[in-house]
Amino acid sequence: MATKTDLNVDDAHKVPVVIREAVEQYYESMSELSAAWQDSNAGKVWGKIAAELERTADKLEKIVKKY
Repeated sequence: MATKTDLNVDDAHKVPVVIREAVEQYYESMSELSAAWQDSNAGKVWGKIAAELERTADKLEKIVKKY
């Protein structure tokens, strides 16, 4: 299932929020694939992507808090 994430935000403080929403979706995809295939490695790439985006959201949050 494809979803659309709108990155066109009107406030820089919303960018980390949007990224965290994507993170949740990727973790959900990882769990769904793992359950459907009965394989803990199925969908693992989505977990890796989610973790990286989570770190990015943390960094961006620190940046926007300064402004």
